[in-house]
Amino acid sequence: MNAMNKAILIILAITIPVSVGIYVSGKKFASGDITTQLKQATYLYDQQKAIADFTLVDQHNNTFTPNSIKGAWTFWFFGFTHCPDVCPITLSTLSATVNQLKSTHNIEDEIKIIFVSVDPERDNLAKLKSYTSSFSEYALGVTADADQLAPFLKNMGIIAVKQLPRQGSSEYQVDHSSSIYLIAPDTGISALFSTPHNAEDIAQDFLTIRKFYTR
Repeated sequence: MNAMNKAILIILAITIPVSVGIYVSGKKFASGDITTQLKQATYLYDQQKAIADFTLVDQHNNTFTPNSIKGAWTFWFFGFTHCPDVCPITLSTLSATVNQLKSTHNIEDEIKIIFVSVDPERDNLAKLKSYTSSFSEYALGVTADADQLAPFLKNMGIIAVKQLPRQGSSEYQVDHSSSIYLIAPDTGISALFSTPHNAEDIAQDFLTIRKFYTR
């Protein structure tokens, strides 16, 4: 990642959580200041942000829309299967988070990990399925053609910048946002987990948010 793109990602990581909080869908949390109970890396929206409409396709070649996540808590991460470090580390962390919630805390709510590929040029559905299944049975890969994916990434405040391949190589990297989004069962964006990501911290904050969440 070059210095300019690194600076862009840092700026967006700071500004996006503030700006997207302006567009709200109504109060969705019970009274009480729960922000003091959350870890430093967690940004809680005072009011949930309504997720913009989208049409993607999942790793099973099924149409994936907001209706596909209704009724479930979903952790969203945006990356690509050729990612050398951030993506596998984050998906491993989310896998550990969900395992903790299911086993240690006995959470029976439906919880999913949604991995959105920002590299549809290389990440076909078979590759997505193989990749996500290597991390968790709760993970689902989704993507879309570049023309469909671009407006969705913009609405979500996600940056993805394709780097030029090195001379003599066709391989390339994609600089992308590293935050995790938590979307509630009514498909409203509830929280954002910035780096550093820690499975135990995310699990504890999820429990706090879930406790105060009102359907």
